[in-house]
Amino acid sequence: MMRMAFTSATLIALLTPAFAEDGCDKFAWPLAREQVQFAATDKPVVKVGETLAAIPKAAFVLQLQPGAEAVFVIPPERKPKAERWFGGAIRLPAVDKPGIYQVTLSEEAWLDIVQDGRYARTVGHTGRGDCPGLRKSVRLDLTAAPLVLQVSGVTADRIFVTVGPRE
Repeated sequence: MMRMAFTSATLIALLTPAFAEDGCDKFAWPLAREQVQFAATDKPVVKVGETLAAIPKAAFVLQLQPGAEAVFVIPPERKPKAERWFGGAIRLPAVDKPGIYQVTLSEEAWLDIVQDGRYARTVGHTGRGDCPGLRKSVRLDLTAAPLVLQVSGVTADRIFVTVGPRE
């Protein structure tokens, strides 16, 4: 445990100068933790359509489907900008405690969180086009109900994602 804390602290310290140089320090809230998680080489892969037993504690790779094949529980709130895009949805259990959570994405994408058959309430978002490997973070007010994470409009067939309580 102590070794993992040291490794995380070391990675954050090493990445912080690069993080600041590329505009990565200009998000509306700190995302250094997410940047470190996205840089990890051992991220689990989750395929759209899966139902997870637990919300991942760290970043994961979301393997997407071509837009024409992507399945959503309700249509994305925004139509994709690109003609050729990827997307899909995964099901997650309810959060441990209702409140404000954030979902962070590595690439340009549209994100919807669905709970009880409707879009979860967004309470904030931040995004930058000049931070390599870190594109957007959205804060949502989540209830104690299972949720569906939907991603659309991605130009690649995978995206890195983190889900967790706001810091």
